[in-house]
Amino acid sequence: MSVPVSYHQLRVHVVYLILIFIFCLIQPNVLAKEVPEYQLKAIFLFNFLDFTEWPNNKRNDRTICILGNNPFNDYLQELASLAKNNQKTRIKHVAIISNANDCHILFISRSETNHLNQILETLDNKPLLTVSDIRSFALKSGMIELSRKSKKTKLIINLNSVNKAGIKLNSNLIDLAQVVDGKQKAGSGK
Repeated sequence: MSVPVSYHQLRVHVVYLILIFIFCLIQPNVLAKEVPEYQLKAIFLFNFLDFTEWPNNKRNDRTICILGNNPFNDYLQELASLAKNNQKTRIKHVAIISNANDCHILFISRSETNHLNQILETLDNKPLLTVSDIRSFALKSGMIELSRKSKKTKLIINLNSVNKAGIKLNSNLIDLAQVVDGKQKAGSGK
């Protein structure tokens, strides 16, 4: 069931999309001086909340979880403190995957690379948006990969994994990304 979107909410979403698009296009040397890599990735994560619809549609309290080492320092918490009045966003560090049940987004840290297949199998079909910057994450059935090449961050989305979990991504977000089907072998690339 779709929730009606007000004109104001639509404008906010468009502004977020424009910001994401600008961050993707900024010259690498300017971006490196102004926005550290994980601060930019924190902005992406936080904005994914506004471009994602979960099947249970919990919109008031939103939770971004981090599994493994936290590369974001306090960036996510700073963004959460700027959240809209009617939406509280929590940032939570989880040590084990079973503690991620109340999360909307789960960022899987590079420190979990050796356990990635087991993590993704455990989360298969659960309404939890998985995001990581682990190489070939989307090809291994992760949902959104934050790929970093030439000091630019690129989105790679595995729509099969997203759809299996019953999650819907805004079409504008999908248009900004490279879409993969997850059937390719890791490393084959596009």
